[in-house]
Amino acid sequence: MGKYVTIGKIEVHLGFIVMTFVILLLSTVLALTYYTKTIDHQASITTDGKVQTYLDASCTQLLDSHNWGTFNTSSGDYTESFDFCLKNEGNVAVNVTWTASNFTSYDETDMQFKTSKWTLYLAKIEESEVKVRPENDTAPDKVHLSSGQGIQLKFYLTALDSSSPEDYAFKTSFNSKDS
Repeated sequence: MGKYVTIGKIEVHLGFIVMTFVILLLSTVLALTYYTKTIDHQASITTDGKVQTYLDASCTQLLDSHNWGTFNTSSGDYTESFDFCLKNEGNVAVNVTWTASNFTSYDETDMQFKTSKWTLYLAKIEESEVKVRPENDTAPDKVHLSSGQGIQLKFYLTALDSSSPEDYAFKTSFNSKDS
């Protein structure tokens, strides 16, 4: 009635072979899931009014989104950085603030957004890197741009060691205010 395969001198039902193969395949996938923690991430950048984001320092390639790729935390915290340029496209000087969505809190001391699995902060790249406090247009760590001026910035995104696999998405926004 059923289909059998002879292996050596033993007849084995074809369904048993298929079921064994599926169990082995699922076990392998499950083992990889538990022993290699990878986290995919998608982020996008939006701008407001007079500022624009660019991929390059010469401000010729517009930046609307960035895929951070896969973060593997099997050996501890995993940090990636992303350089970009922010340019004042308006006719007057502006102070620029920024914020990030989909994070559960902001750590004022470390100047970074946080979830239980991720941290994010922004730095100005000058002679040395200086963290930029979000939503602060009056402190020394603000971003001030003259008309037509561009500045190099860098995001640092970290997937924490204790993270289980997940896909994560967030947005960052830059808002300009005349200075």
